[in-house]
Amino acid sequence: MRHVALAAGVAVSTVSKALRNDPSIPEQRCRAIQAVAGRLGYRPNPLVATLMSQMHHHRRRSDPHNIAWIDLWPAGKASLVAMSAEPILSGARARAQELGYGIEVYPAGKDGMSPERLHRTLTARGQWGLIIPPVPESAMKFPLDLRGLTGVTIGTSLHEPVMHRVSPNHFQGCGLAFERLRAKGFRRIGLVLTPAMNERVEGKWLGAFLTCQRSLPKGEHVSPLLADRADQQAIARWLRRETPDALLAAETFSWTGADRKLGKSSARPFVAWLMHRPPASLRGFGGLDLRSEQLGRVAVEMVVAQIHRNERGSPAIPHTVLIDAVWVE
Repeated sequence: MRHVALAAGVAVSTVSKALRNDPSIPEQRCRAIQAVAGRLGYRPNPLVATLMSQMHHHRRRSDPHNIAWIDLWPAGKASLVAMSAEPILSGARARAQELGYGIEVYPAGKDGMSPERLHRTLTARGQWGLIIPPVPESAMKFPLDLRGLTGVTIGTSLHEPVMHRVSPNHFQGCGLAFERLRAKGFRRIGLVLTPAMNERVEGKWLGAFLTCQRSLPKGEHVSPLLADRADQQAIARWLRRETPDALLAAETFSWTGADRKLGKSSARPFVAWLMHRPPASLRGFGGLDLRSEQLGRVAVEMVVAQIHRNERGSPAIPHTVLIDAVWVE
């Protein structure tokens, strides 16, 4: 850093701050110093860098002591039940405490906070590390200005702002559930989703399902159903036409009317749950554990790493960490 300081005509402390993207250094000057360091072949010692990040964390007044948890669900609507928001938050709290941080929940959706107001609040309170858990359809694009902030989103529902994310591995999970149902002896396996849920997971369950079917005989192929949960006629027609003996599902559907239309002689198929925890009506069937607590823990680790590196703003190349699902009976 002394060599970089001499070449750039600045103090060593200025070089140190510029290499950490410290906001006290003007952005243009910061980039110029980083360019000099690049030309000179500067590379940080990873062990020293880790130690210094801890020292700077305790010295810098600007470093947050709490990570902001941004809940964008509006008043009158609980956070997405299928995504098990509470276990995710519980995992995040536990990991944050282990790393010396706290979690402060901002009910931005319930309070009707605009992106501009939320940015002002976070900036004023010095909470520039944040986590946005799964969001409702109305907040998939939430134009929060990330300048001066850094964070991670959980799941695939948030499309704006662009952030690093940690997500369940939906493709791997659906493939695993399909394989387990085949191992149980089921041969005609169907997939039932609402269009909204299919969009939330970016079509990954549907893609995995179609991929799994490619290796099966044509007679065991079942067309997937994308329909509204209350569309009993569509469900009944699909069940009658496809005759599945097992289903992959992520939401509870209204089977009562469909049963009446099919007649009592039709056997209801076995249901495997694709989400975190099945509702009471489906418990005992089997399905996936998307490891909710681990999603929260990894999200905290990613945010803390960004805080230690003093990285702010929307990433030029967003990273996604996938957590594999496990099968539970």
